[in-house]
Amino acid sequence: MRKKPLNIRNLFVNVLLLGGLIALLVIYVRIVSDLPSRLYTEAQHDFLSYNTARSIVQTAPTMKTEMAEAEGLAEVDIALAMLPVWDTEVDATLTAQYEEQSGVSVTVYDLDYQSEYLLSYSGLGGSAAIDLFFPFPSNLETLHEVEFLVDGEEPPGAQYSVQGISWQADLSAGQEHKIAISYKADGVNSFSYGLQQNRRSDADVTLTVLGLQGSETPQYSLPTTDVNEIEGGEQFMWQYTGLIPSRNIRLNLPTRLSFRQRVAQLQGDFRDMGNWVPILIGLFLASLAILLRFADVRLPLESYLMMGLALALFYPSLTFLSGLVDVLPASILSFALISALLVTFLGLTVGWRQTWWRAALLLVIFLGIFSLGMLTPWQGLLTTGGALMLAAAIMLAYARRVIPPQAEPAPGPEPEPAPEPESAPEAESAPEPDIPPPPEQLSTRAHCPQCGRALAEDYAFCPGCSYDMSDLHRCKNCGHEQTVSPEVDKSYCLHCGELLGG
Repeated sequence: MRKKPLNIRNLFVNVLLLGGLIALLVIYVRIVSDLPSRLYTEAQHDFLSYNTARSIVQTAPTMKTEMAEAEGLAEVDIALAMLPVWDTEVDATLTAQYEEQSGVSVTVYDLDYQSEYLLSYSGLGGSAAIDLFFPFPSNLETLHEVEFLVDGEEPPGAQYSVQGISWQADLSAGQEHKIAISYKADGVNSFSYGLQQNRRSDADVTLTVLGLQGSETPQYSLPTTDVNEIEGGEQFMWQYTGLIPSRNIRLNLPTRLSFRQRVAQLQGDFRDMGNWVPILIGLFLASLAILLRFADVRLPLESYLMMGLALALFYPSLTFLSGLVDVLPASILSFALISALLVTFLGLTVGWRQTWWRAALLLVIFLGIFSLGMLTPWQGLLTTGGALMLAAAIMLAYARRVIPPQAEPAPGPEPEPAPEPESAPEAESAPEPDIPPPPEQLSTRAHCPQCGRALAEDYAFCPGCSYDMSDLHRCKNCGHEQTVSPEVDKSYCLHCGELLGG
């Protein structure tokens, strides 16, 4: 058999397209592996790193006790309890604004912190020595107007340092002290207050944000009990009675992110997606080839490589559009652009009828469910659902596949007739009787392509398997008959190559 000559031009185009696809995937994976270092300049990186460490985290006071037993009395407890729920216990006001430098911005605020605690000794007798320590946040750059009052006056034994305030005192049975602490400082982006964990107490915390609106409490924060809009800002309240907290209070201030900050904020999601991009593109092209093969459609390798390049452009498009708009509209816009490009390419290449629903279904599965599903909390559920949809699409395409007509066997060489014996010249041969051929040979038109049974001219269905013979066409040029699927736009005669009529 003569080998088909190698097409150097096609080989060069395929190698060039494959190299471009691999290069695009490698570049994207490397970019999303460390978006901040790729996006930020050194000045921007230093500015953001410096301000990230300035978020204020204030914790509750701690206390050590040394108890003296009274005669005949057991050891008693010292409790640090909060004021009644309708009295202010922690009241912090954050006056916020945006600060921009080198093309990136952060949210800064001036903090006015005030808190009150009720220190009570529940013993029946005797006395106890306490050592109370109120810690300051360790990252404060400016700390001023610090005030520590016990029952409305500053105690003479209080000690102040950048780490916090220490105070020692002796308590007798039934004695109470109202402790008030306040200071002013500045912070960035968020404020947290650490409650005493796993200890029953009443909590009444109010955080007021002035100058900006849109602050939020993250999921890992203790939920708010009330949020009010006030003139020039918002007020967040945590009012609990008999609370045993397992989470602290946190408030994230609104941000005005630049293009680079928006993209870098999705670093983790895009990095996880980038690891799966080569696999998803390969599976998409393989699935499309299978579905088109069942439709008796064959595409050259360069067509698949060009579609792979278009698919690869979906991911950087989504990544960088997310820096201009939110993730949801960026996803919709990227999906619409790439889907329109691929469906149009297939429609112009092999026809809309055979390809549009197959390509659209695979785009929904691979770009919509598998890829965009990584940006949602339901990644596992969406992946399972997409896999089921893919299996169903392949099974449906297989069930509706085009079955090519079976080629009739080529007739073998006719045997040469045996030589007739010479007869006497005077003997006359008797004429052979004119025997008509069997009726089936005269009326047979073809064989059923499904079961192979011989069919008569007037058969609309095969008597052996009920196959619909309306798809059987006769060539006007040579008279050959063959089955043509209604899904095929054009078909040609297997014997002479003439175009068959519809």
